Amino acid sequence: MAAAAASLLAAAVSCKRIEPPRLDAVRAFNRVARPTFQPPTDSLLTPAQLDLFLKIRTAARGGALGEALTAAGADPGEFTWVRARIQEALLTLDADRVFAASSESYARGLAALREARKAARDPKTAARLDAEIGTLERERGTLRKPGPGLPSIARNAALVSRRRGEIEAAGP
Repeated sequence: MAAAAASLLAAAVSCKRIEPPRLDAVRAFNRVARPTFQPPTDSLLTPAQLDLFLKIRTAARGGALGEALTAAGADPGEFTWVRARIQEALLTLDADRVFAASSESYARGLAALREARKAARDPKTAARLDAEIGTLERERGTLRKPGPGLPSIARNAALVSRRRGEIEAAGP
């Protein structure tokens, strides 16, 4: 019985020595794991967030993103949120760019066909060109301009467009 009591006492004493470091580790994990960043309700990026994103991306080039975040004292949750808003903005800008390029391509093609039609002397050639012009105009009519989307995305796109070169240079 004395041996059992001694082993219980030894176990209790040894648990007290182990417990504080384990609690410190748990507290440290909770500080890191619990999100501290609360996204703004308007979903708008600020120039300061864009600056911090660029600073971290530039610092992380060739290294670990986590180390760059720690060195900058940045919140990983905020960084992730900012990166998602930047990607939304870039997608919006790209969709607008694709629509503009498609519209321009159709316009050039139609202009060339109309010029060829004016110069056509053969009725068979003129009829074929008229059919091609009609087909191209119908196809152009199916193009849909990207909708304005959410106002926050449009405003973020305006902010990001001014610094797109820096963002692309900083890497993915």
